[in-house]
Amino acid sequence: MQPAARTWTVIRSTWLTRKPSGRAWFAASWSVLFLIIGSVFYWQNFYKFSTWMSASQFSVFSQHQYWRLWTTLFAHADLGHLASNSILFFIFGYFLSGYFGLWVFPILAFLLGGVTNALTILTYAPDINLIGVSGVVYWMGGMWLVLYLMLDEQRTWLQRSLRAVGVALGVFMPSTAFEPNVSYRAHLIGFVVGVVTGFIYYLFRKKEFKSAVTYEIVRDDELQPELQSESSNSQVERF
Repeated sequence: MQPAARTWTVIRSTWLTRKPSGRAWFAASWSVLFLIIGSVFYWQNFYKFSTWMSASQFSVFSQHQYWRLWTTLFAHADLGHLASNSILFFIFGYFLSGYFGLWVFPILAFLLGGVTNALTILTYAPDINLIGVSGVVYWMGGMWLVLYLMLDEQRTWLQRSLRAVGVALGVFMPSTAFEPNVSYRAHLIGFVVGVVTGFIYYLFRKKEFKSAVTYEIVRDDELQPELQSESSNSQVERF
C-alpha cells in the first residue's frame, strides 16, 4: 500500500513581490525637486522666504501661523542638511509611492509631516525654530518598516524582524556624536507616528493586501514516484 503523499503550502507572491508603480520615480523626483527649490528660496531669502518658512512654538501656536508646520519642511540649514535628507526622502518616497500609491506619498507624508512638526515644537522652548524634512523621512521609514513586516509573508517573522531591525539601525542611528543643532526629537516623533500610521494603514487595507498573496500546494513526489509522469498541473494547485 502506497503511503499518502505529503503536501505543504508555499507562498509564491505577496503585495511586495509585484513591481512598483512606474509613477513612483516621478513622485519621488518631483518631491525632491520641490525640497531643493524651497531650500534655495530659504537660503537666498527670495521675497523674504526665510522670515516665514521656519516653525517655532511661539510662531505657530501663539501667533497662529499654522502654515509654518508645512513650509518648514522645505527649509534646510545648508547643502549638507538638504543632501542627507533628500537621499532617504527619495528612496522611501519611491517605495511608498510605488507600492501604496500617491495618497501615501507624497500626500499623506506631507500632511503628517506637519503633525510631526507640531508635536515636536511643543517639546521645545517657544523661541526654538525647527527646519527640515527629517521628521517626514523618519515617518516614511517607520511606516515602510511596519508595512514590510506585515506584508513580506514569504519570510518568517524572525527573518522579517531581523531585516527590519538591521535597516533601522543602519539607516536611522546617527553615525556621529549627537549634535545640539539636530532635532533628534523630530526623528523619534516622526518614526513613532510612522509606525502607528503603518499599522492603521495595514488594518485599513488588510483584506486587499491578503488578496494579493498567492499560494502553491506542493506534493512530496519522492513518496509517490508515479506522480513524476503526470503533468505539472496535477502536482501543483494554485489558489
